[in-house]
Amino acid sequence: MTRLSFSAREKYQQCGYKYYLHYVMRYRSSLLSSALCFGNALDLALNDMLMGSDKFHDVFDSEWSKYKDSVIEYYKSDLDDSLLNTSERELPLAQQQFLSMGYKGHRLLDAYLAEIFPKIKEVISIQGEVNIKGYDEDGQETGDSIYGKLDLIAMIEAADGTIHHALLDNKTTSEPYAKKSVQTKDQLALYASGFPDIQSFGYLTLNKKNFKTQIIIDHINEERRDEVLTKFIETLDSIKDNQFDKNLKSCYAFGRRCEYYSHCHKGYFSSDIYEETKEK
Repeated sequence: MTRLSFSAREKYQQCGYKYYLHYVMRYRSSLLSSALCFGNALDLALNDMLMGSDKFHDVFDSEWSKYKDSVIEYYKSDLDDSLLNTSERELPLAQQQFLSMGYKGHRLLDAYLAEIFPKIKEVISIQGEVNIKGYDEDGQETGDSIYGKLDLIAMIEAADGTIHHALLDNKTTSEPYAKKSVQTKDQLALYASGFPDIQSFGYLTLNKKNFKTQIIIDHINEERRDEVLTKFIETLDSIKDNQFDKNLKSCYAFGRRCEYYSHCHKGYFSSDIYEETKEK
């Protein structure tokens, strides 16, 4: 039985051996990613907002503060010293980065509240799931599945004033999304395969550099849904066939060295790598 999420397939496409070490051998890094930690805190705060609470800033602060003493790998763009006061700029770099991301979280939440939230006319569900089961040629379930977490299903107003029943994904980004991103990016097309009755899909973006927002609503036709689903099925087949090739071109993907670099290039794991115990 193999379960494949969108993020897992992204890891496999980046490097099959990286997928193997992470998902099969279950080797993990004790170093935390700023994008993951920040995303978790912001997601919880947005959920609180979407449920009608006005405590979303407190929710964000409570979650983000959990990482205050953690060893986090930051991106260069995480630090915006214009958000810091004079005394904060004299702190150690890691503390400046932590504070900067905290202030960014508040700015992004305020932007979402002012520009996106008023366009959401009705929240139907938050944090749902998509689960696409696998079947063999005889129509019997194989135990394989493709799954994912949904941010939001809602009635939302598009730029032209029309109201759409849409499956929506909140995204933090450093660059604006293209107008055709709903059709060109695989994630929503995959989710569309699990929700055939929904015809509208969208990205709600929050830019971490300039705090601008986007609401991009579009349709995904059957051909595109089938195309993306086929990609995932092919990846599932490759994983089941134990195809875990190394891609040495991805060792520095996204401007950061892969956590398994020492293992692949020098034959040993760095000190931050540990083996996660499998749940019984």
